[in-house]
Amino acid sequence: MSVLTSVSGFAAFGVLVRTYALGLQKRPLFSNPASHAIAAGVFGGVGYYVHYLQERQNAAMAGKKELLLKNRARAEELA
Repeated sequence: MSVLTSVSGFAAFGVLVRTYALGLQKRPLFSNPASHAIAAGVFGGVGYYVHYLQERQNAAMAGKKELLLKNRARAEELA
């Protein structure tokens, strides 16, 4: 998944959450559009962080897998 899809997906979710919260409070949904922009920015930032967090975790898992495979091959050579 690309950065753009992560950020835009989380930003859209942030706008949805803000709209839902205002709807629960029975307040006008779009009376203050700045709050929607702030929600989109905050959730977009979370999406950006999560995207790169997943990349770092995948790289770490690939490194561990390679290490385990090397250790297994070395153990089979010794046995």
